[in-house]
Amino acid sequence: MPYPAENIINIVTSIRAAGLGTANFGAGMVFADFDSSTDATFAEGSYRDYGGVSAVAANFSIASDPYLAALAWFSAVPKPRSLRIYLRQENDSPVESLNDAINKRIWFYWFEFETTIRANDADVLALIAAGDAAGKFYAGTTNQADVRTPGLATDIVSKAKLQGSRRAFLLSHATAPYAGFELGAVFSRVNFNAANSTITGEFKKLPGIVAEDLTNTAYSAMKEKGAPFYTVVETGGQVDVGRVINSKSTSSYGEFIDDVFNLDGFVNTLTVNVYNALADAKKLGQTPDGQQVLINAAAQVGQRYIDNGYLGPRIFLDEETGEEKLSDGFEILSKAIDILSLTDAERGSRFSAPIRMRVFRAGAIHAADINVDVE
Repeated sequence: MPYPAENIINIVTSIRAAGLGTANFGAGMVFADFDSSTDATFAEGSYRDYGGVSAVAANFSIASDPYLAALAWFSAVPKPRSLRIYLRQENDSPVESLNDAINKRIWFYWFEFETTIRANDADVLALIAAGDAAGKFYAGTTNQADVRTPGLATDIVSKAKLQGSRRAFLLSHATAPYAGFELGAVFSRVNFNAANSTITGEFKKLPGIVAEDLTNTAYSAMKEKGAPFYTVVETGGQVDVGRVINSKSTSSYGEFIDDVFNLDGFVNTLTVNVYNALADAKKLGQTPDGQQVLINAAAQVGQRYIDNGYLGPRIFLDEETGEEKLSDGFEILSKAIDILSLTDAERGSRFSAPIRMRVFRAGAIHAADINVDVE
């Protein structure tokens, strides 16, 4: 028997675990009523994935809400890759259907229900609240005429704004049942890992949706209430047919849709990156070197979100010196040596020192003031 070479060369292989991946913020789902499918094998309480509207037509009538929602979703440019349709159980309330899908770990971010649900404002508000609490974004549409009446606070948008849930918007349109869902589809194509990829909902086009030509009173009412709308823009006889205006969420913080969406992406990426830095290490000591690994992981995310356009330069006031400084888009306010000040209880619980991070949103320009001096 030959002498084993392994006795001379001892090789130890190390396989790095993949860790967590970031969430799929492009996943949209329609909650279809239990009796809406033409396919008897489509079981209640289950879902199917579709890659285009023709595939949806194989399971739903082209006059059905799920088909019309899919038509709006797949009309977005660039076209989304897929759409999920969940078939609700017969006796479930809308919120029960939403929670059932969540509890079954069916992943989605953007969601919408059939138009019959909109007949009850309480159901819509409950869906918005439940979705927001679960980190899901309601990309809604309202056909209520009262949204366009100033001084009236009984319409669904006024009620939703008073409720203040962050992950929702209600696009106002007289006839289109799923115009808001198409706007959600536009956001669904954002890739947070790509350079210059973040967008605003303002001025987006919605193919297949009729752009409305309304009165100044209607526009003012929708802007006051926080309802996005899809309209004709005109000056000097020249017309731009179809732009989203007033792309606000129902957030009590006055946030635009992209403010909420981009922050969700940032928080998810930050969670995943710091977790992977911690989980992939053989051991991170409760030392400045160990703390620095976590700080570096957070800084990597800050730089990624500068690159994708969510964060941008800002003049800020330094808390330590009181001086104004220029930031590229984020600041790590913690230092690696902070870990030396852990209490015995914190050290015994294997905590790191807290990481303080300050971020500055790049925002988006939606309007401009121009002063012209004529000599």
